Amino acid sequence: MEVYLSPLVKCHGLKRAVSNEPINKYNLTTSCGTIHQQLCETLYGIHPVLCALSFHQRNIKQLYVRDISSKTKDSESLVELSLSQIIEEALRFNIPITHVSVEELKVLSNSRSHQGVLLEVSPIIIHPISNLSIQNLLHSWTNPSEKYFPFVKKNNRPIILLLDHISDVMNFGSILRSAAFFGVSAVLLSTAPCVTPSPLISKLSVGAMEGMLFYRLTDIVMDMKSLSDAGFLVVGTCGESQISPNAISKPLNCLQPNEVGVNDCNNNTRISPRPMVLALGSESRGLSENVLNACDLLLRVPGLADTPNLVNKSISQNIPSSLNVAVAAGILLYQLTMYRHGCEAANTSSFVFHKE
Repeated sequence: MEVYLSPLVKCHGLKRAVSNEPINKYNLTTSCGTIHQQLCETLYGIHPVLCALSFHQRNIKQLYVRDISSKTKDSESLVELSLSQIIEEALRFNIPITHVSVEELKVLSNSRSHQGVLLEVSPIIIHPISNLSIQNLLHSWTNPSEKYFPFVKKNNRPIILLLDHISDVMNFGSILRSAAFFGVSAVLLSTAPCVTPSPLISKLSVGAMEGMLFYRLTDIVMDMKSLSDAGFLVVGTCGESQISPNAISKPLNCLQPNEVGVNDCNNNTRISPRPMVLALGSESRGLSENVLNACDLLLRVPGLADTPNLVNKSISQNIPSSLNVAVAAGILLYQLTMYRHGCEAANTSSFVFHKE
C-alpha cells in the first residue's frame, strides 16, 4: 500500500496486521492515525466525497476507493460511474488514491454505508461570527468571484439559516439538504447543545453540508442584533401561542412579498431582495423568548388547527400542534424563496458545483 505524507500530520499509511485475529481481519489505520484525529476525519459515501472534492472547503489528504477486483455482481452501474467521476476529480487535483478491498473499506468506515469510497479530509471550519465575517457574507452576494466563497454563483439568493440548539442529527442533515436545494449558502450555529458538522451529517445531508459555510454564535441575541444592524431581515419561527412585543407575527399564508424583503433596496446592504436570516429553534422548545424578541418578523406554518370549522373538537387535542423542525424548514424555505424570487425560484438553484 502506498504511504502518503500529509502537510498537517505525520501519516502511517494503510497497514495490514501480521496476526490473523478472528474478530478483526485487518488492523487498519488511516493516514491520520489515532493521535491526530482532531486534525482529520473520514467522509464516506459517494455524495459527501464528490461534494467535498467539488467545493474545496477542506484540505484533502487521501482517497480510498474500492478496488476493481472487489466489484460484485450486485454493483450498480450508477455507482460505478460515480466512483469513476470521483477518481477523475482526485487525479485532477493530485490527491493520493489508494485502492482497497471491500473488507478494508468496511473496517476503515466502521461498517458504515461507504458505497465503495472514503475520503480523508480536514474538519469543516466553523468561523466565528463578527462584524468582519458579516460584511464578508454580504460581500459574497455582490462579488461572488472573490476569494471568500468561490463556489457561490452570481446573483445568489441572500438568505442564511440560524439554528438555535438543534440537537437531532437527522433533522440537521435534512435541514441542510433542503437549505442547499433552495440556495442557502451559510448556516449560523448557536452555542451547545447544538449539532455541528461531521461526516455523519455530511452523509445525512447527501453532501449538502460540504457546500455550506458555518459560523458559531457566541451571544445569540447580540449577534442577531449585529446582523440586523448590518441590514439583514431577521425572521424567526414560532407556534400559534408564541408572540413577541418586538416583532410582527404572521401565518405563512398571509405574508406579502414586501414583508420579506422583496424590492427593498433602501436597506443598509443595498441588496435586493434584502438579505435574510431565517431562525429555526430546537425540536423540543423552539426558539427561546430572547431570540423571538430579537426577530423582526415571526412566521408560523398554518395547519388544520387554523381552520376550526374543519376540526372535530372532540379529537382535536390529539392532532399534532407543531411540525418537525426539518419539515417546517423545507416549507418555509420554499415559500420564502417563491415570494422573494418568483418564477426564477422554480427553475434554478444557486447551489451548484464550482468548476475551474
